[in-house]
Amino acid sequence: MDTQSSLNAVLDRLHSEQDQYDFFLCTGDLSQDATVESYQYLKDLIGKDGKDQYWIPGNHDHRETMLKVVSADNEMLPVVKKGPWQIILLDSQVPGAVGGNFAESQLTLLKNALEADKTSHTLITMHHHPRPMGCKWLDTQQIRNSQAFLDLIAQYDNVRVVLWGHVHQDSDTNIDGVRFISTPSTCIQFTPDSDDFDVDKEGPGYRWMELHDDGKIETAVSRVNDVDFKIDYNTTGY
Repeated sequence: MDTQSSLNAVLDRLHSEQDQYDFFLCTGDLSQDATVESYQYLKDLIGKDGKDQYWIPGNHDHRETMLKVVSADNEMLPVVKKGPWQIILLDSQVPGAVGGNFAESQLTLLKNALEADKTSHTLITMHHHPRPMGCKWLDTQQIRNSQAFLDLIAQYDNVRVVLWGHVHQDSDTNIDGVRFISTPSTCIQFTPDSDDFDVDKEGPGYRWMELHDDGKIETAVSRVNDVDFKIDYNTTGY
């Protein structure tokens, strides 16, 4: 699949649907080849809108190369404040591996951020999924120590949303007052509830999310379903 073409189509869809938005939250796998040129292309492309952009690495990314294009004090800040909300951006990448895990330093970062601000509504985001998706092949890549993460956030009643990428599919589940949400990919989609790797017929898309002052959220996925992206549905891996 031509991922540059599909990304442009998704951004065209976004611009046709959204009059006002504040920032882009880019939840990992921002490049396939992890080159400086690819990261610069992405930064410049979405930078045309003049909005803030926040990045986290996925398993296809290279953090040090990302930091040659964006800044640890801006686009890759671990904690971002937006009105009555805080957004905590965690790194679940395991260099050289497809699956995820939180280094102890990331769990410490999370605990310190939650301790430092117990009043702001909190959205926590990472690349890999902290809960099973119901896809046998994909759930082998779940964050290995996700239970430690879940036990930690259960101690704080201001956590409203946990958001991730990686799974190339849409899901939204409310558990004990916390919304656990995955977002689709701007390229191929993975078939939900599949035992083995399988490419879905759904089009690429983006998720919009509105964070309200009272802690509630509104969110939905919008997809590009009217373009033939010439997807190889016979591929056996990604």
